[in-house]
Amino acid sequence: MIKLSNAPRGRYTIKWIFTEPEVSRALQAISIETGKDVTVLGRNPLGGILLRSEAGAFFVDSELLAGITM
Repeated sequence: MIKLSNAPRGRYTIKWIFTEPEVSRALQAISIETGKDVTVLGRNPLGGILLRSEAGAFFVDSELLAGITM
């Protein structure tokens, strides 16, 4: 298993989410949930990760994704 915050570009299925309840709710709002697929599209130099989910494409801070494994 690898952490989403460290994952290279590619498509992944989320296995576990261990994070604060507020962060979990925010991620659910953009369809980042256990069992769902996400695609890592790229990274920016400031620590953001461009992700695509069922809800669209989003920049998310990599620190918020540290508790997500695939």
